[in-house]
Amino acid sequence: MIKKKLGEILIDAGNITQHQLESALLIQRGKKKKIGKILIELGYINEEQMAGTLAKQLSLPLINCASHTPSRDILNLISKETAEQKHVLPLEKNADGIVMAMADPLDWRTINDVIFQTGAKVKVVVAQESNIINCIEKLYGSSEVTWDILSELPAHDEVEFVKEGQGEEQENVNLQTLYKESEASPIVRLVTNIIADAVNAGSSDIHIEPREQHVQVRYRIDGNLKNIHNFSKRIRDSVISRIKIISNLDITNRRFPQDGRSTLRLHNKTVDLRISTLPSIHGEIIVIRLLDSTTGLIPLSHLGISDSIIKPLIEIFNQPQGMLLVTGPTGSGKTTTLYSILLQVRSETKNIITLEEPVEYKLKEITQVGINEAIDFTFSNALRSVLRQGPDIVMVGEVRDLDTAEIAARSALTGHLVLSTLHTNDTISSITRLIDIGLAPFLVTAAVSGILAQRLIRKICPDCKIKIPPPDDLLRFNLPPLSKTYKGEGCSKCNHTGYKGRVGVYELLVMNTNLRKLISSRTDEDELWKCAREASTRTMFEDAWTKVEEGITTIDEVISRIPYHEIPQEPSKHIPEKDTHKSITTY
Repeated sequence: MIKKKLGEILIDAGNITQHQLESALLIQRGKKKKIGKILIELGYINEEQMAGTLAKQLSLPLINCASHTPSRDILNLISKETAEQKHVLPLEKNADGIVMAMADPLDWRTINDVIFQTGAKVKVVVAQESNIINCIEKLYGSSEVTWDILSELPAHDEVEFVKEGQGEEQENVNLQTLYKESEASPIVRLVTNIIADAVNAGSSDIHIEPREQHVQVRYRIDGNLKNIHNFSKRIRDSVISRIKIISNLDITNRRFPQDGRSTLRLHNKTVDLRISTLPSIHGEIIVIRLLDSTTGLIPLSHLGISDSIIKPLIEIFNQPQGMLLVTGPTGSGKTTTLYSILLQVRSETKNIITLEEPVEYKLKEITQVGINEAIDFTFSNALRSVLRQGPDIVMVGEVRDLDTAEIAARSALTGHLVLSTLHTNDTISSITRLIDIGLAPFLVTAAVSGILAQRLIRKICPDCKIKIPPPDDLLRFNLPPLSKTYKGEGCSKCNHTGYKGRVGVYELLVMNTNLRKLISSRTDEDELWKCAREASTRTMFEDAWTKVEEGITTIDEVISRIPYHEIPQEPSKHIPEKDTHKSITTY
């Protein structure tokens, strides 16, 4: 085999660009993580492309490990621990040596170690990493060592664990009528169909809203609510009770808001349901948040972040300490961005803890903690406890008050990388917000490394997309000129809206010396913006406007969703060159 580096091979094959490789190398700095794994997590390449390219460029066979059944003698040539750590699997042994499947055939150290341990030559074949991992578990089997150790521990039969509240009297409520009505087959079918149809339609939220004469059902699709159907007011309470039952809420409580959760399995897909109730003059409003774990974790490069932003962003969260804030209104994709960042920074050498309300998606190799304000387990209280756990990286779901802001800021000053969110309109207003809640300017300047503001805008449906001439009145409204624009005509694939899916638009503010001086002197936002523009900060509107010319979205969508009053009049009003994206994932 030719001893070339993986990055060089992938560039030569046209799978990645030099810029993308440099971004991955930034993340790899100081971490025990292979460059191939980082490139896959960033979304620049997938496992299938990686394996296929390596096999072709190195002239090695590409195989499916599941089609091989090595004997126990063959498997014993390499320990399960080594196989799991190095992602290798021995398949057979013959006169020429050992045939070994590898996810990274350029891992010469592992190849040489196997040659030294076995005294045999190694013939390498290529397989996808997930394929090797699945076969290792299946062929080697689970270890019994843990159970052997546990069986030797003393029983301590005298110890008794008492649950909180155990033995207390509980109020008995007659719920027979409510349960009977809510468990009737038509009601069960109606609730099931409402939720299942919303999942199939790609909805993010279901709104069940009692009106004076009926109950309105609406789905939120691509950020916009759409009326779906109505049902009779006579069955309102039965439907609401049914939803409360599946989410373990109190069906007799109709005067106070409640929050619950449930899980739906549909077509081999698991969707978490977050249920919120709110009393209104016509009855309880139900909002169900749908969290699909298969779409919630999106590689960083698939969010729509341009190359001009992604590189400095990686430099910020690759630092050992400091604070990165992701800001925007509710529903702007902040949590998704933070999860994408966590996928990049996680490492076996890092202790990463998240504080969330609620925990939306489960992440491997990361400790996730759910906030519960009902028992006074708030962000600030939880953060104090977390800091005693020796974390390297802490994600705080939201900075809401001075207490949380101060603890987070001081954590960023004492060797921790802190990731969090704020509800503000842009990057500069985030600075004002922190100072307004009482955080001292010197803490803002010392702790905050960067601020990423974002919004979500709808994408043009690719099935009905057409090119149209740019409007003539752009300059009259002080908007940059466009050489070409597009729109969706509307088709059955997009419910005749012309849009399908959403993409993020971003604005990154990197802290520098001049900004810190201005913040410390409590300068107003206009001066801060002027300083940021001198440092080449691009506004969200500029990022969105670039996506208009690239044919990703429309002028109407940008104007209606993105503030544009801060568009500068100078320098020239040309549209920046198109950034290279492998793909953009729909939110």
